[in-house]
Amino acid sequence: MEVLAKFHVIVHKIGRIIIPAGTRKFYGIERGDFVEVKILKYESDKRPKEGTFTARIGEQGSIFIPKPLREVMEIKPGDVIEVLLLSHYKPQK
Repeated sequence: MEVLAKFHVIVHKIGRIIIPAGTRKFYGIERGDFVEVKILKYESDKRPKEGTFTARIGEQGSIFIPKPLREVMEIKPGDVIEVLLLSHYKPQK
């Protein structure tokens, strides 16, 4: 699958991350839209931990990493992770 965008973010409380404003503007991503993302967490010389999920865009471009995925990947607030934007779509009306 082709990657639309790649960026690094800091994880906030309860797994909240923000898709950068420039990326949202370029792809026309708005609150209520859905995105599919792949996240990677790098640790020293180890192979990166990764996971993929779909989320609905909230205020200011926020999405939440599901708790089970945060637990498996050992993601905590303050961690920096790599995000690959895989797809984006509008909700059906």
